[in-house]
Amino acid sequence: MIKSNTIRESTSRKVFRAFNMIFLTFVCLIFIIPIWNVLITSVAKDIDVMGSDYLLVPRSFTLQNYWRVLNSGYMGAFKNSLKVAVLGTIFSMLITVPMGFALSQKHLLGRSIIMKAIVFTMVFDVGIMPFYIVVRSLGLINKTAAIIIPVGLSTFNLIILKNYMGSIPVSLLESAKLDGCNDATILLKIVLPLSVSILAAVILFYFVSYWNRYFEVIMFINDSRKYTLQVVLRSLMFESDDSLGGGQYVYNNLKMAVMVLGMLPVLIIYPFVQKHFVSGIMLGGVKG
Repeated sequence: MIKSNTIRESTSRKVFRAFNMIFLTFVCLIFIIPIWNVLITSVAKDIDVMGSDYLLVPRSFTLQNYWRVLNSGYMGAFKNSLKVAVLGTIFSMLITVPMGFALSQKHLLGRSIIMKAIVFTMVFDVGIMPFYIVVRSLGLINKTAAIIIPVGLSTFNLIILKNYMGSIPVSLLESAKLDGCNDATILLKIVLPLSVSILAAVILFYFVSYWNRYFEVIMFINDSRKYTLQVVLRSLMFESDDSLGGGQYVYNNLKMAVMVLGMLPVLIIYPFVQKHFVSGIMLGGVKG
């Protein structure tokens, strides 16, 4: 008689798997339902959202809400957010990458002291008033640079980038030096090509961080024409008497359309970096 090699699952194992599936399904619904409500409401007509805070079943379909947003002042805020996110990400990467590479080199004099000083700024906050005074003394009030420069370096991003670059074999870097490469050449032609995964993760972190900037905008920007989308969206969400030109009441469908446009850049970028995202964070957090 030929015995089957199939291993039967015990009853307790089946119950455990069923519980996990039910629990994870419930968790997924917690995240999916609000997003679904936003999408459905954003394409609904005004009459369908009157007196209704939640709309889970489509009653109508129209793109008029998006056209109203695109033809209104909200697009100015959208462009401001995109400008801050793109310029801020570039600025931060230009600082973080060379700094992470330098701190990953064990022969760097004072490396430990520099790293401790950087981590110190992560643990202890200077406070709002000193922060404001420094920015004002630099003449950055009401300028886009005020949203970018003061938060240009993320200690968390620097640490994971430094750990990853520190995991690159020293023998590879020494071979490059023997071939006549200087530090800049090693960084550009050897280290960066080997760090694509972690760079993609850090770029995404920086972009999302700048895209969601709110506190710095309301603190340093006085001109409403320079407000980012997050500030405008907050006003739109919490001021029930807000209007869209000519005293026209802003219904939930228009608010949701603004929210969808606010999520759009991140949703577009993420599919291109998601394959590097998990592996980059895992390697950057463990190695070093």
